[in-house]
Amino acid sequence: MAFDSFPGDRIAEIVERRMLVAETNDVVVGYVAWQQGGCIGKDYVNKLVVDDAHRRRGIAQALMGALNTVLSGRVFISIAAQNAPGVSFLRQAGWTPAGHVLGLLPFNEAELFFHQDMWPATSAVPKATDERSR
Repeated sequence: MAFDSFPGDRIAEIVERRMLVAETNDVVVGYVAWQQGGCIGKDYVNKLVVDDAHRRRGIAQALMGALNTVLSGRVFISIAAQNAPGVSFLRQAGWTPAGHVLGLLPFNEAELFFHQDMWPATSAVPKATDERSR
């Protein structure tokens, strides 16, 4: 995974089953990983990576959309405020702004936090009852 710019390896995420992977022709082209309880006790998406050569093909969107197969409840993610494409992506993907923290990143850049409520893919989101169908 030479395209992965994050330090370290992904062994812990793989062993602990905290990663979803996207492949094209049996080659890993992206992944999303999370920490259980990693943000104020809530699950926290800490890595979303797509190979530059495979960007803008819906891979990140598919990975984020698949999170509801493994996570449920309120889930958080954060991103550097200067990462305009990433911020735009999160907003378009339905993530809700949750605030920011100064001092986490170099040069006192703001780290923006977003959240999304996940429903397990195997169960339907409760729907309002239509009184006329009774």
